[in-house]
Amino acid sequence: MKIAVLSDKEGNALSFYDAGAVRVFSNEEGRWNCIREFPFELDENNGLAEIQRCIQSMIFLMDECRILMVKFIRGVPLSILKETGVSVWKVDGQPSAFFEYVREEEEKIMAEHQKGIQPRLPEPLPVGDKQHGIYSIDLVKVQEKGVEFNSKEVLLPFLQKQVFRKLEVTCEHVPKWFAKEFGSLKLQFRIEESNDDLCHAIVSPIE
Repeated sequence: MKIAVLSDKEGNALSFYDAGAVRVFSNEEGRWNCIREFPFELDENNGLAEIQRCIQSMIFLMDECRILMVKFIRGVPLSILKETGVSVWKVDGQPSAFFEYVREEEEKIMAEHQKGIQPRLPEPLPVGDKQHGIYSIDLVKVQEKGVEFNSKEVLLPFLQKQVFRKLEVTCEHVPKWFAKEFGSLKLQFRIEESNDDLCHAIVSPIE
């Protein structure tokens, strides 16, 4: 198995928006060795076409490696990576400390695919008594676990079938499909302020 890491000179994981080096590690006889290294820098202020070109170039240089570890990533770059089959893991500090955990989790996912077992669809959980109709889900944590489902696949079945009073969705940005789907579902949402740099969308039925 091969794992790529975006890191600084000391080997610490970097945000996808920081200039650094992508180092590709391979597990040979129980030891992780760096087999490839190349510089990487993404300017998030560039247009979509340039961001796609930059990421595609990185994926090409990663060769057969389809696992990437970074400190932080969100939005368009994350979507592009997932769409091209790259599994993204967010870690802090020295990524090498997480190599074995990531390897084990990736092997579990591969084994389930080979057996034809579909990953369990995450869903919002009730807050307190279910009868109160208050639910929540943290899409950021869902993505950190390497789950392949997107926000629409996770939330839409719940919104279509579940009777609820309030749903708090923690995410990195408001899903674009909210505006398109909420009218027919007779739902509304508002953004609740917080200090964690994340988006907290409060979804409720239109009365």
